[in-house]
Amino acid sequence: MPLARVLGLPCLAILLSLLLTPLARADLAHAELIAQQQHLATAPYWLKLLHSQPLGSGWISRARGAGFFQAARGSVDPEAELLADLKGFYQVSTTPDQDLQCLLPARFAWLQQELGQQLDAPLSTCPQFQRWLHDLDVDHLTLVFASDYINNPSSMFGHTLLRLDNATARQDPLLTYSISYAAQTRDSNGLLFAVKGLTGGYPGMYSLLPYYDKVKQYNDMEDRDLWEYPLNLKHDEIQRMLSHIWELRQVAFPYYFFSDNCAYELLVLFELGRPSLQLSADFQSYAIPADTVRAITAVPGLIEGTHYRAASATRLYARVHQQSQMVNLDAEQLSMNPDRPLDESLTDQAASLETAYAVLDTLHDPKESPAAHQQRTQRMLRLLSRRAQLGVLDADSPTPPPPSNPAQGHDSSELYTQAGERQGQGIVNLGWRPAYQDEADNSQGYRPGASIDFMHWEAQYRESDHQVHLNHAVLVDIQSLAAREMFFPSLSWHLALRADDMPWDQYHHINARESHVMTTGLLGAGFTESSTADGSWLWHALIDEQLLTGPYLSRPDAGTGLDLGLTYQHDRDHVLIQLHPICYINRLGCQLQSKFSADHTLVHDISLRLSWERWQAANRALNTTTLGVFHYF
Repeated sequence: MPLARVLGLPCLAILLSLLLTPLARADLAHAELIAQQQHLATAPYWLKLLHSQPLGSGWISRARGAGFFQAARGSVDPEAELLADLKGFYQVSTTPDQDLQCLLPARFAWLQQELGQQLDAPLSTCPQFQRWLHDLDVDHLTLVFASDYINNPSSMFGHTLLRLDNATARQDPLLTYSISYAAQTRDSNGLLFAVKGLTGGYPGMYSLLPYYDKVKQYNDMEDRDLWEYPLNLKHDEIQRMLSHIWELRQVAFPYYFFSDNCAYELLVLFELGRPSLQLSADFQSYAIPADTVRAITAVPGLIEGTHYRAASATRLYARVHQQSQMVNLDAEQLSMNPDRPLDESLTDQAASLETAYAVLDTLHDPKESPAAHQQRTQRMLRLLSRRAQLGVLDADSPTPPPPSNPAQGHDSSELYTQAGERQGQGIVNLGWRPAYQDEADNSQGYRPGASIDFMHWEAQYRESDHQVHLNHAVLVDIQSLAAREMFFPSLSWHLALRADDMPWDQYHHINARESHVMTTGLLGAGFTESSTADGSWLWHALIDEQLLTGPYLSRPDAGTGLDLGLTYQHDRDHVLIQLHPICYINRLGCQLQSKFSADHTLVHDISLRLSWERWQAANRALNTTTLGVFHYF
């Protein structure tokens, strides 16, 4: 059994310190004194190296892992950890890979920089760490953003990672490695993941994987587009980041879905590489990957360009849109019968065979049975054989146009004010939303038809009674309007849990002078159509099931309705038209809610929005019109 396990690391450090020569002990004592005089234990960089955060009048680290702390109270006492590390750095053994200089190279390098000649410890060779650096041979870093995957709760806001580039990357980036931070879980239950992800129930860890594995996962299996942003970092900045990644090999952190996630951890890495960056301070409460990408790309000179890597489904979608209907119909038949005769031109035959192959390769059930997998593989081989017989043809392969860059989208937090009238009486709305995107927002930089409204609050002052009312309180409202196309029979859906101020009086009639807050649970499903490949025009039709509760009702009321809508998005303009007819089973009867909004972006994070809403039931109606300014931050 290793001695460290018997005695414990703190005891071992004390024992080894007794073996130091008198001169080494004197040098160590001097280094400790200078470190205390310079207050290095409370230096921001040291606290980031320990992943320490303020807690009351002290500090606490989020890091969990054997060997990360050398002091018994290192996780809550940065000074005790600094002194224990200094002592360990003076201990160089005959097994250098186990020396503390080699296990914690980023801390040692920083203390060397701060103490200079005052840290006169003998240097360890660290062969394993040096070999790791040599094998990676990193000379550039690339920030990678994987777009949202709204049907998976763990990825609905996107994901960020780092690609480690070298000379190989300039030839083929797929052959490099990537650093990714993620929750360590094998749970397939989305609800369980959401609960544990919100409460820190999973450990989060860094992983080093070939980049082609991540591209296969995101681009091919989950149909997520990738945006790659080469970074303009100096050699020493890259080395500092890699040194700290080495320190975190066996370290875990409590993973929180909205805060301590992939996005936040990468910001800390950037700050350790370039100490002048102050990125994480703006994301203490929550960190959304798209927001952190925008924060990084906003730093002058940090980003050297942008590269878009379309997902397999995106490439297939572009192919279907750019080809003739006849070619697509042939491809549909070929995907089921690869021996089907073809009578068109050789170019069209080649396109049909390639499309059929892409359909079988891209749009299959990842959990298909072995028999289904074998059958699909045989069809694909037959399609390849027929395509090879046609030889090389001079035809361009359809390429998808890049969608709007996520870095150019609005920030996800929203603060707004609106003024207008409610059935002839003046109103003023004041609203706030921490995340992320609702159906009326400009969707530049976001997936068309996808919205996630989270913790949205709106108060309304009414001239009619000179009181402030809670107009909306949205816990979560998620909508996925995926356009149906040939080969893409996508299901559109809507899920919401929210409270709204309903304009109903004691007789369940629409009344402008009386209202009641009702809690709504909603689940809807249907379809969406689009006439354009970029999703600028979307029509949707969903069937909604609602459950209403609240003090206003003697018992809950359930209703079935329709959600019919049209969305138009182009550059700075976003228009939404919706009709919501619904009939409740108890006393509320049938009603129709109509909405219209036109949003125009004035500058990047400020927009002007005109909204109109009408409630109608029987022979009564209530109209509301507002004009508002929306600020995204």
